Amino acid sequence: MTFLLLGILVIALGAQIFLRFFCVNLRNTNLLRIYEYIFYFSIAAVFSLLAYYSYQQYVAWQSIEPSKFLLPPYQSISYFFKYLGARLFAPYLISLSAAILFLFTAKKLNKKYEERFFEPEELWFGALAIFLVGHPGWLFYFTSLILIYFLIHIFSFLISHFSSFRISLYYLWLPLAIFVILINKWLVELEVWKLLKI
Repeated sequence: MTFLLLGILVIALGAQIFLRFFCVNLRNTNLLRIYEYIFYFSIAAVFSLLAYYSYQQYVAWQSIEPSKFLLPPYQSISYFFKYLGARLFAPYLISLSAAILFLFTAKKLNKKYEERFFEPEELWFGALAIFLVGHPGWLFYFTSLILIYFLIHIFSFLISHFSSFRISLYYLWLPLAIFVILINKWLVELEVWKLLKI
């Protein structure tokens, strides 16, 4: 799963860099839809892989003596679906909900304030990153994003001798998501992670 998540983020990051530097007028083209397609593709890819893992789990349980009694005809299939829902699907359903909430909230705020906060494609970067880091990774991701943005803002404010200007998160969304996925194996050892995990 990690390779799929990293692969999608690297492709999105490559598209971001390529389109930003080689397409002069990105805002007025249909190229922005690439990010939307990457987001929808990632949803389909992640849930397809989870469906495959579910099938593998069923086959594994069926072939082992104690666990086969948890499947039909010995038990109702609902136990197996509850197990899969809690173990496999719930983290990505929660992060998908958070991503969609972010996407619509950010779109609404951006439109209300005349695109002062985000470039149009940044909304898709944020939603993609929040979804792919899963649950509870998206909480660590979002907290880290806010903290890093705050530190960059303070540093820039001090360097520019207290003059204020807008700092964009444009190049931080995807690399930070890649970083959170890479350090995931250390994050799962944290007590906070264990409390937030379903």
